[in-house]
Order: sequence, then structure tokens, then C-alpha cells
Amino acid sequence: MPVSLKPVIEELESLFSTFNKAFFEGKLEKPVITVSPDSTKGAYGWCTGWKAWQNGTENGGFYEINLCAEYLNRPFEETCSTLIHEMVHLWNLQEGVQDTSRSGTYHNQKFKTAAEAHGLIVEKTAKHGFNKTTLAPETLAFVNTLGKNSFSLVRPKVGGLKGAGAKKQSSRKYVCPCCGAIVRATKELNIICGDCEVPFEQE
Repeated sequence: MPVSLKPVIEELESLFSTFNKAFFEGKLEKPVITVSPDSTKGAYGWCTGWKAWQNGTENGGFYEINLCAEYLNRPFEETCSTLIHEMVHLWNLQEGVQDTSRSGTYHNQKFKTAAEAHGLIVEKTAKHGFNKTTLAPETLAFVNTLGKNSFSLVRPKVGGLKGAGAKKQSSRKYVCPCCGAIVRATKELNIICGDCEVPFEQE
């Protein structure tokens, strides 16, 4: 039986539409929803701070909401919490509200306020601010009425090769996929472009 991400994307798009109507009065712009590997070492998803997708000659473009492939098989309510979390970021982008700092990693009080107004419970962590979110009781009850199950498709994390035969690279090159900025380092880094708010990719 062929395996495809198409049903996953379609389900996430359907959930976006459902949550948009239920918690955002249908006012969110429709983003491009993607599933890709976690390049940030721990994020369940993200919403781009710029309109990353273009459609031919249409003006304006589209934001992207991504759900990280390694966490797709979490309990369904947790995946929904991540999706709504990213939808809150999209709401703030549309409203012109700066809800993060430190290249998008630290969630401030403005994020907390918006998240709590749109169906989430927010907790503060020492490193990333008000970034820990779960479904509020009424939101969880609504999600449970959908009768959905968690996604079975997942992309497990794979560690790097180790052993005596593995040769360490003396220098590593990191490139921002958006603006092309280059950073070189002698060790593995997890860095984000401050201008584009996206993780650098190692080449």
C-alpha cells in the first residue's frame, strides 16, 4: 500500500479551517501547511514571520505553518495544541503584534495574552518565555468531539554516525536558506538567522 503525506496535509488543513472558525472567528489568512523535519532541535512546529510562499503572479504571498515530522504521532490533542499555538503566531502577525524575541525563540507576554484568548493554557519556561502551551479545558472538549486519532506516520530522529571510523569535519558551513548568509564554525551549531528568523542549514 503506497505511503503518502497527502492525507496528513489534508487533515491538517481541515483542522486549520475548523480551528479558525471555532477560535479565531474565521479571520486567519490561509497559510501553506507543511510537514518537514525538525531543524531547530526540539520545536514541534513553527509559523514563518514572513510570507514564505508565492503563487505565480499573485501579490502578497502566504505564510507557512509547519508541523515537525518527528512529532506527528504524539497524542492527537497535543498535535492540535501545536497547530493552534502556531495559529496564534499567525494571528499576531496579522495584527502587527511582535510576540517573540531572540530570533523568534522567546515568547513574550503578548503571545501569552493572545494564546489565552484563543483556547490555550500558557506556562512560562526559563529559556523560552511563555512558550509552553496546552489546550484549555473547553478547547480540549471541542477537540474530543472531532473524533480524530493521532497520525500514525512519523519520521523518527536519526543520530549521527559514531565510532573510531568516523572522521570529524574540521570546518562546517551553515547557510541561511532565505537570504544566503553564511556562517562557518569548527563545531556543530544550532543557529537562527536574525533577519529571516529561520534556522541556518548545514552544507
